[in-house]
Amino acid sequence: MVSKHAFMYVFSHGIPALIGFLSIAVFTRLLSPEQYGVYALVIAITALVNAVVFEWIKLSLLRYYSQYKMESKFLSTLKLSFLGLVLLTTIIGVMTAIIFPNISLSLVVLCLLLSWLQSWGGVNLSLMRAQLNPKSYGYYSFTRATLGIVLGTLLISSGFGAVGLLIGLIIALLLTFLRPTIQIWKVHLNTTDFDHTMFKSFLMYGLPLTLTLLMTVVIHNSDRLIIGYLMTTAATGVYSVTYDLIEQSIFTLMMVVNLAALPIAMKVMEEKGEKASYQQVKRNTSLIFFISIPAALGVWLLSDNLVYLLLGEQYRQAARLLIPYIVVIALLRGFKLYCIDIMFYLKKKTSLQVIPVVVAGVLNIVLNFVLIPVMGLEGAAIATVASYVTAILLSWMLVHIQIHPIPIPIGDLIKIVSAGLIMGLCLWPIRDHLGVISLIYQVTLGVLTYGIAAYVVNAFDLRDWANKKLYSQSKSDINGGIK
Repeated sequence: MVSKHAFMYVFSHGIPALIGFLSIAVFTRLLSPEQYGVYALVIAITALVNAVVFEWIKLSLLRYYSQYKMESKFLSTLKLSFLGLVLLTTIIGVMTAIIFPNISLSLVVLCLLLSWLQSWGGVNLSLMRAQLNPKSYGYYSFTRATLGIVLGTLLISSGFGAVGLLIGLIIALLLTFLRPTIQIWKVHLNTTDFDHTMFKSFLMYGLPLTLTLLMTVVIHNSDRLIIGYLMTTAATGVYSVTYDLIEQSIFTLMMVVNLAALPIAMKVMEEKGEKASYQQVKRNTSLIFFISIPAALGVWLLSDNLVYLLLGEQYRQAARLLIPYIVVIALLRGFKLYCIDIMFYLKKKTSLQVIPVVVAGVLNIVLNFVLIPVMGLEGAAIATVASYVTAILLSWMLVHIQIHPIPIPIGDLIKIVSAGLIMGLCLWPIRDHLGVISLIYQVTLGVLTYGIAAYVVNAFDLRDWANKKLYSQSKSDINGGIK
């Protein structure tokens, strides 16, 4: 079921991801590294605000939708909770502007608006995930991405620089989610629809995640802030572009699988119990490996051509240096979030996540301050790799001891790695070829060789699935001929 559902998300999330690739190619040609650095710093700050303040609402929606979806006060409680947090962040934003007059008021306003609208968009997309509705998810993701690149490009070209890009994203989010806001959430407010019992459930589930999410964002974004502090805004821009490029490829593919897999695993837990849900997690993990491992290998092998086609000249040298590290980071991050942390969510033991991410987050900050002055941007990447490895090891130990041994599909993993290596051997002789035509035949060759190798070794039961389909079709044709 999950593979079919994930395939639908490939289109609903994959097309916006392709637009994201295009936006990187456009923006790195229109913005200098320093301008992109300003944009990246605002995005990093916004991510911190979202993690601390709003993210728990999205996670609670996903976790409790199956339980409360028939109760009318469910969405009202979520909406009123969100609006209360908007008021809270407004007060904090005003106080920040008063206490720190050196901070640009316009940037504070942009951070707040972007944070609110990104989070509200995330709540709407989470509702569509919980409803197992990839078509709506895809429509709104596509609209947001398309409006973002169009409006951002127009405002940058009009001379507004990084601020224009941020304003474009804000307008895109506002226009995209206006319709579901009116149709699903309604515009009227009625405090009597607020259910305190539900709210307490959300808090008990979501608040332990706040610190976890904060430290996860620290691991993911603190390097950008520290690079800006120890080096330059331009260095932040170069580093962030490389990160964004990889996230639009490897990590997005892993996220696509999780978009489909997490609600299904939670539904199985509710309906069939723990044992069945762990089997579902094992199947989900196989699919994540099946997609992400060859993608990571392909991005690494074809990095010269990807950088040549997608990044402006000013970004290319540093990107070539950083991509091997960030490929590993993307794999580690996805594995932790989608193969290990899911066990905490299923058992509602999210408080256990705090220890690994706090240790890893503190380690990340310390290593950044130690390594960046010595190794520059490479030091930041190495610090992040070390932090994710630490977080994975500690989380693995806690899950194994406190919940259940992580259901890792060892047999499938060996088959997938074997198929990936065969693909890599075929791509190796043409890895240095540059240009659009070269990328087309490189990707085509990679997909074909990986598909054939995966079929031969029966990775993710691909051969069994194909043979079953062929048998069913043959049987259908025979029955049709008899009739």
